[in-house]
Amino acid sequence: MGRSLTIRCFPTTTSDEISRGIPFWASISLGFTDEHYHLSCPHCATRLAIVIGEYGHYSAIRDHNNGDISRLPLDPITAQDLTGIGRWMYDTAAAGGDTALAHGLTYLFGRARCGMCGSRFKLADWFEAENSPAQPIDPILPPTDRST
Repeated sequence: MGRSLTIRCFPTTTSDEISRGIPFWASISLGFTDEHYHLSCPHCATRLAIVIGEYGHYSAIRDHNNGDISRLPLDPITAQDLTGIGRWMYDTAAAGGDTALAHGLTYLFGRARCGMCGSRFKLADWFEAENSPAQPIDPILPPTDRST
């Protein structure tokens, strides 16, 4: 007999909260066996490597000759504090028995620190903002003389 997955509704998570970010998060691969992401610090623009998986849970400055330097541990969020798409992803992974994915999501939706300037930031929010396409201010092009 096959397994079934029941999606439960939580009173703290609305459908609007869940739907924000779906196009972005649906397009990336998450496994957390050896995940690493690259993004720039939102405060000083230093390029950071974010590692989540068997090699640890940290942010670092990746040096070509010396590997990961200035390693700082990621601060995970508790499962109870997850909201929106993060909460939905966590609950779905936990209900499906994927404990490695559920555990990794607490780090991805937690906070990271920059090894250069020391600032703390919400990792998932910044990762999504830095990797989502910019939205045009006016998506409708005005008519031109040649459009008739």
